Amino acid sequence: MKAKEKTLYLIRHAQSHRKSSCHHSEWPLSEKGTEQAAGLAGLLEPLGIQKVVSSPFLRCRQTVEPYLRKSGVEVVFEHDLRERLISRGITDGFFDLWCKSWEDFDFALPGCETSAIAQERFATVMQKIVSENQTNTIAISTHGNVIGLFLNHLDDSLGRDEAEKLMNPDVLKFTVQDGIFLWDRDFDLPGIDEIRTHHMQTPVDD
Repeated sequence: MKAKEKTLYLIRHAQSHRKSSCHHSEWPLSEKGTEQAAGLAGLLEPLGIQKVVSSPFLRCRQTVEPYLRKSGVEVVFEHDLRERLISRGITDGFFDLWCKSWEDFDFALPGCETSAIAQERFATVMQKIVSENQTNTIAISTHGNVIGLFLNHLDDSLGRDEAEKLMNPDVLKFTVQDGIFLWDRDFDLPGIDEIRTHHMQTPVDD
């Protein structure tokens, strides 16, 4: 007997404000990002979301907070939904590091995480979320780099280009059955284009 199909909405957080004065996990949303999160709340309402699972990083929590207040939906936090650490601190050479991390999945600066390890960690937590939740429609608030790595995990023809096309915020739709994730590439959340950032936020801002 086949398991019941589930629907997942993978949310990339709204525009963030990177600050050298605090740990990257505590970067807040920018003023624009706060406005985006408020707008996103109404856009998510028709999706029938029954549960929200979020990265514990502040920018992800703040992205879904207006929706949670509006809907009363339960939220839980999963540490393994966190963003991949590419560099310790803000660096002008970040984009080169970002590119190299896509060229060599085993590359990492000391104390940081390789693409291969982050990809495995994220794919594992996605399977965990599906298997441990009986609800059929789940929203997951997370980060651009690990979303890109997850897409590559599902289809190795997808890579850096797809990761760089993700916007702030973004919502991707997946169906899952018997542990198989299918990305609905035709899905476009109605109204999101009016609230999101139309240029790519550099990966370090994620």
